[in-house]
Amino acid sequence: MPSGNILTAIDVLNLLGKGIDKTTLEITLTASGWTSTLAQGGSKSGQGNIWTSPGHQCSVRIMSKPDGSCYARVYNGPGGGAPGEQPLNAFGKPGTRGETHFSLIP
Repeated sequence: MPSGNILTAIDVLNLLGKGIDKTTLEITLTASGWTSTLAQGGSKSGQGNIWTSPGHQCSVRIMSKPDGSCYARVYNGPGGGAPGEQPLNAFGKPGTRGETHFSLIP
């Protein structure tokens, strides 16, 4: 399991690129001082949480879909997709919907 030193959006994107499951990602974020709040979910996106970095520079939205699959999106702000924030692709740049949804290992 990764150690508790995940501080930036790039750190999270690196974990997602290597492949990680939801539980391990959440444990790692907690150990790194990230805080969690309930995310608004819809019929397609399901239930989830928004994890905000210790310095409030970025966030990760982790969602559990009704079919049991999970995904994460990394944002360039603390609100998990609040107005004015952009989802980031694997290179840390704003990207398309397909480029910014990272499936988590079951």
